[in-house]
Amino acid sequence: MRQIDDPDMLKILANGFRMKLFGLLFRIGPVTVSELARRMDADPGQVSYHLRQMQKHGFIEDVPELARDSRERWVRAVMVGWILTGDFEDPEAKAALQAWTSQWVIDQFERLRDFERTHMKLPEEWRNTAFGGSHHLRLTKDELAQLADQLCAVLQPWRELTRSRVESNEAPPDTRPIFTFYHAFPEEP
Repeated sequence: MRQIDDPDMLKILANGFRMKLFGLLFRIGPVTVSELARRMDADPGQVSYHLRQMQKHGFIEDVPELARDSRERWVRAVMVGWILTGDFEDPEAKAALQAWTSQWVIDQFERLRDFERTHMKLPEEWRNTAFGGSHHLRLTKDELAQLADQLCAVLQPWRELTRSRVESNEAPPDTRPIFTFYHAFPEEP
């Protein structure tokens, strides 16, 4: 897990364009900047600018061994989980955290909405493997923390498998990007 302790790191992905760019890069990367620009329907210069900002903070990396010439730039998302460890108590840090959190939640639900609108276009075997759910639990704060640890432990081997496939650029032909998200939070009674 990568520790995020700097509000400037949160500001990088609090930008909606960068959040979408990072998500796309994860799904299709490694990829050329020109292909990212085409898929984002954006100017390659704009995409390059945002990629440089993300690279400064370690969210993406170049993959120069894939370039066919000196003008072609290949990039990929850095495959690590994030954990907030910084002191986000001062007003500027709180604002950065709130902006990033808001954009993160918006991105998650936009992706779920897009899946629901388009899932019938997927092959049937993929449509039938997607899942979701909601559960109403009554837990102490310590039990909720334990649940979070257990969920992270369940996902860790799958994250490692994904990281090795992305970094080696070797995955079975029927591999697809899978987006997983969940939230567990206390509600007022």
